[in-house]
Amino acid sequence: MRLLKKLMQPKVTYKPQIQNKNALPKKFSLLRGDLVEVINGPSTGERGLIKSVLRKNARLIIEGVNIRPRKLKSNPATGLSATVEDRPVSVHYSNVNLVCPMTDKPTRISRKYLEDGTKVRVSKLSGAIIPRPPILTERRKPKRTALGDKETAEADVFEVTYNPERDGIKG
Repeated sequence: MRLLKKLMQPKVTYKPQIQNKNALPKKFSLLRGDLVEVINGPSTGERGLIKSVLRKNARLIIEGVNIRPRKLKSNPATGLSATVEDRPVSVHYSNVNLVCPMTDKPTRISRKYLEDGTKVRVSKLSGAIIPRPPILTERRKPKRTALGDKETAEADVFEVTYNPERDGIKG
């Protein structure tokens, strides 16, 4: 009977923020390129720019914060030997606050609408509007300029190829 009860119990999960979809935030206030400060954890008080936002895990990779050594494998084909490299490791978004541009202190964020209808982020500490980082306007991957074998050239797009009189179609 005891064995049956033990077998019927659900498995223990150790990552509730990943397993439980309700633990993930619905809207992220922190964007790539924002200046943030760590408010909790071993690297408390450190500041840096957000390099990337991992929305599935609700984590951030911050430049110069939470740096750990990572081993790189050797590749004899390219001539690379095994090395150890220091890289930033992700930090949970709840351990980080955005730095207010007016007071230069970590602050929470609220969202408000301006008179013209644009949505902005507002500092709860000073009430200052926090602009979107300029890095978001740049593309991560540049647009392709070379045409592929299945793409039409711009000069050929507006060329008229249908002529009913020439094709022998009467209307």
